[in-house]
Amino acid sequence: MGKNYSWGLLGAGHIANKFAAGLQELPSAKRYAVAARSLDRAEAFGAAHGFEKAYGSYEAMLADPQVDIVYISTTNNLHFEHAMMCLEAGKAVLCEKPFASDLKQVEKMVAKAQEKQVFLMEALWSRFLPSMIQFKSQAKENAIGRPLLLQCNFGFISPFDPQKRIYNPALGGGSVPDIGIYPIFTAMYLFGRPTEISVTSTPTPTGTDWTTAILFKHKEKEISMLTSSFEANLDNEARLYGDRGYLKLHTMFHMPTKLSVNRNNGWEEEIPVFSTGNGYSYEAAEVMDCLDSGLIESPALPHAFSLELMEVLNEVSRKAEESYR
Repeated sequence: MGKNYSWGLLGAGHIANKFAAGLQELPSAKRYAVAARSLDRAEAFGAAHGFEKAYGSYEAMLADPQVDIVYISTTNNLHFEHAMMCLEAGKAVLCEKPFASDLKQVEKMVAKAQEKQVFLMEALWSRFLPSMIQFKSQAKENAIGRPLLLQCNFGFISPFDPQKRIYNPALGGGSVPDIGIYPIFTAMYLFGRPTEISVTSTPTPTGTDWTTAILFKHKEKEISMLTSSFEANLDNEARLYGDRGYLKLHTMFHMPTKLSVNRNNGWEEEIPVFSTGNGYSYEAAEVMDCLDSGLIESPALPHAFSLELMEVLNEVSRKAEESYR
């Protein structure tokens, strides 16, 4: 049995609400503090989720010696700044995806974690979900023969509003960094870093990407066909085709969901997958397990993976912009 850890939440928005609910599944996770841009907002969030303390500034929470781990859920453009603040304060960090805005920022975050010998992990919660882990396990166990092709889509209709975070380039908006990261992560989790990348995209009036189609080729010649969109309701599934059938992570593939297999017999069979709560507890449990072992990075989601993922995200975004200039 590991020790109990006091969590501090930096940010009190939509995702923070989900994460706070996930913490309730873990007896060793103490819902201790929350910090927001205003004390009123932090107090309301804390009261709703059973946190002991509320702070009206991030710096004040980081000065609290009882905070062991900080979960960062601010807007994409602020992840780097806030992660560096937490690491400088000696707090273990779980930072929402995308980790930062570009590769140089992630490199600095990793260097700071290593310098301070403080834990740092990207909050790619899908990596720790039982359904995602079983998806890869079934592929490796030859359930569908040799894996050949991944089709993975994430899209929904969100009416255009230039003030919306997802359409605001200053806040790190765009379908690729916001939701395209999930199909990209899935492809890299299964097959590793792509050796070839092709991208085509359509822009929003603010210059962020609206719908983006991505084609990867991987080391063993596997192909990944990935799509992200804020202007179309996609199936939000992940299908992995092999020469003897296919595996399917059902809608919504990046969340706790159903897994099934079709072995070229026309019959879809469900593969039992057990999960608990809303799914956010798994990444939090990983952080605490790593701290119990004295680690500064997760063996399951190491710094090297986040560095590669950011490099690929930046390349995809660059090619998306080129396609609609």
